[in-house]
Amino acid sequence: MYFSSPEELKRIVPLTEDGWSKEYLYEYLVWSCHSAFEDYIDDFFSKHTDDDELAELLFSFLLDEHYDGSDCQMGAAYYIAKLDRELLRKKKELLLQAQSSDVHWKRPFRTDEYPEWLNQQ
Repeated sequence: MYFSSPEELKRIVPLTEDGWSKEYLYEYLVWSCHSAFEDYIDDFFSKHTDDDELAELLFSFLLDEHYDGSDCQMGAAYYIAKLDRELLRKKKELLLQAQSSDVHWKRPFRTDEYPEWLNQQ
């Protein structure tokens, strides 16, 4: 899909009363890599940092080879890092899998160090 502005992107909403639309979430993640859309999409995701279903979908995009090299993976890694830490502790296995990627930009946390807060209560 092509969007010339954030206003056009707002016409599709990845979260409805029926849950998350993977197709529209994909578009938001792709367009999050474009500076003209960044503020709107950051604001959108900031309202859902403790959403378990969103976390699962973000990890599914990031870890699925079907999307390898896609902007949606860059967006997924970026927004995983912004999720609530308590939620990420529950997703520890997925997070560690993502952190072990040989591809630096696929790591939600860009340092090579183990995220120590994962073990904190």
